Amino acid sequence: MGAGKTLGALAFRPAILWEALRFLFAVRVHRGLRPSADYLHWRVHTAYGNDMSGTTPEDVVKFLDWRRKMRAAS
Repeated sequence: MGAGKTLGALAFRPAILWEALRFLFAVRVHRGLRPSADYLHWRVHTAYGNDMSGTTPEDVVKFLDWRRKMRAAS
């Protein structure tokens, strides 16, 4: 998955773009709370059946939209 394609997918979705910025800020603030690389590899493998090549910009948009809706619901 390329960062350019992901940014392109977010460019015309302002609400999702703001959610992406919130997410990046949260990750930066809580640096010590990231999962291990082994866990991420396993998680992506169980979701896609392979490595990170299965992740698409649409997946990122869906995740951020879900995160935005869950935050609004709480």
